[in-house]
Amino acid sequence: MAIAVVLLVCVGVRRELAAALSVGDCVALASVPITWTAVRKARRFSLLLVLSILASGTAYIMSLLAESSFVVEAWARRVTTLSLLAVPCAVAAFVWGARRLGVRRAALAVGFGMFLDALPLLQTSSNPWKFGIGAAVTIMVLSLVADQRRLVQIVALLVLSGVFLVSDSRSTLAFLAIILGTVIWQALASWARWHVPTPRRLAISQILVLAVVGIVAMVGVVMASESGTLGEDAQNRTIAQSSSSAGLLLSARPELGASWALFQNRPWGYGAGVKPRFEDLWVAKQGMAALGYDPENGYVENFMFGGRIELHSGLMDMWAAASIPGGLLLLLIAGMALAAMMRDLGRLKATPWLFFAALTVVQNVFVGPWTVLPAYLPIVLGAAVLQPALHEAVSPDADDEPGDAG
Repeated sequence: MAIAVVLLVCVGVRRELAAALSVGDCVALASVPITWTAVRKARRFSLLLVLSILASGTAYIMSLLAESSFVVEAWARRVTTLSLLAVPCAVAAFVWGARRLGVRRAALAVGFGMFLDALPLLQTSSNPWKFGIGAAVTIMVLSLVADQRRLVQIVALLVLSGVFLVSDSRSTLAFLAIILGTVIWQALASWARWHVPTPRRLAISQILVLAVVGIVAMVGVVMASESGTLGEDAQNRTIAQSSSSAGLLLSARPELGASWALFQNRPWGYGAGVKPRFEDLWVAKQGMAALGYDPENGYVENFMFGGRIELHSGLMDMWAAASIPGGLLLLLIAGMALAAMMRDLGRLKATPWLFFAALTVVQNVFVGPWTVLPAYLPIVLGAAVLQPALHEAVSPDADDEPGDAG
């Protein structure tokens, strides 16, 4: 058990070692000879493994081919290709550890690794809770209360929501509101002894409830932000984004305009570690300007294209690095995260830590940087591999440990 705890804590640490490789990736890759036995017969793992290998190979080959026309950063090529290979390895490590610790304790161990990784933000960031510590603490707290009564879970979610409320974190606050609404709904349904004939019908019914809760939560957070409840900075940003002709989402994430313009200009992508040329920079700026965003503020040059292509979308980051295989891998990741939530809704006892991590993964696949994803992927994809099929869902009163999917 001690070895499993240490392994999973290390998987959650994203601190860079020599050659810009992270602790988590190195440990996951090095542990494959031991952890492979836990996933070699898991059907849900196979496609993830194949696409990861294909995306990594495509990213490397495209990078070599691009050297005649682009400047290629060797360190970035190495980090990208190995991080893609490390995805299934980290999932294997989580499954291996969960078989020994239980899924909830395995998630707690990874969350603790994320917490250790985020501690330096206390000295380097003006808002350490928003940019790393808060997410790690949330996973740990929700893992700790996952086997407690719903009232304890509700109190924990309310406290966490209150902290995020004063920390200018709109999306995370909305996620917690969605989870809180789901737990309250399930508590009421359980109290009323509401029964549905099959787990599949229960899952469909709860998805509809979750959609309504999600819409209400998103609207509530936007309204709270516009009123100044989340702080003056969030208020100014939300009002400016809402009043834009492009709408709130596109104004909040103008990188989507750059991504679409680059895709139209070069649909096969670029390659791992490729530095964009002036013409690529110009195309990206034009795409952002089409949304009403002023790209002449240093953001494009210094962040998006400062060292490599960063489009603030895991999907588009991996399309740029690994072409179609990279994009397909990210879509598979999003699909597995959504499927994990759906299977969890096949009973009246949601798993809060899984929902939080899965919602974070889905968000960052589409409108968040790839660099955020690796810490969450072992938790979400590992749980997805371990979950039983929906028709085999356990009873509403059972513990929250997913079974072996085989």
